[in-house]
Amino acid sequence: MRIEILLLSATAFEQEQLAAQLAAGVEQHVAGRRWRQGQVAGRQVLLVEGGIGAVNTAHALTCALQALQPGLVLQAGVGGAYPGAGLGIGDVALASAENYGDLGVRTPDGWQPAEVIGIPVLQQERPFFNHFPVDPDLLARAEAALRGGLKGVGLCHGPFVTVQECSGLASLGAERAARFSGVCENMEGAAAAHLCRLYQIPFIEVRGISNLVEDRRRESWNLPLACRRAQEAALRLIEELPL
Repeated sequence: MRIEILLLSATAFEQEQLAAQLAAGVEQHVAGRRWRQGQVAGRQVLLVEGGIGAVNTAHALTCALQALQPGLVLQAGVGGAYPGAGLGIGDVALASAENYGDLGVRTPDGWQPAEVIGIPVLQQERPFFNHFPVDPDLLARAEAALRGGLKGVGLCHGPFVTVQECSGLASLGAERAARFSGVCENMEGAAAAHLCRLYQIPFIEVRGISNLVEDRRRESWNLPLACRRAQEAALRLIEELPL
């Protein structure tokens, strides 16, 4: 049976509400990762718990895409918003592009992107370095679906920035936001966008905002709210997004 939507999240916490929606669910473990398959809103959905960070994400998604070809990869999770994006805690963001935020070269003149190295991370009809755009038509359909269903929740789209060193300094966050015109930061998205480009699978990413990217103050975060909002958005996309 063909999987229509592969839902990828880093942690169980970011997909438990969706797992509770699975009808006729079947669970298995593949290469140390939990897969849960079933129907949500009449669609065949596979939930993959990928693990934190780019390497875990790439490993989990490679295993899945080698085994099956879903109609869409939907990545859902939490993220930290750059202050200039106008997002608050509990708001929702859609990626218009994903960017490897710390892949490049640090020089005496400052950070330079991976093009300076001269070796693309992916070569197809053109070379890809840091930047992986989301299909604009798919993004527009996703945003229309969310605007019709997320009442009273702030929503925006824009470039996401994927890092392995989270910005715990306001100055570093500001640098990365300016570098990529970024709206939010995460640890997995560029790896998923990269793999989907490699396997030619449509990709969309939605994140609930758990915190602002500032001098780190963990007490100001709201991870449960961000997880809930990300999953509410993901459920809306599963229900309404035309594929």
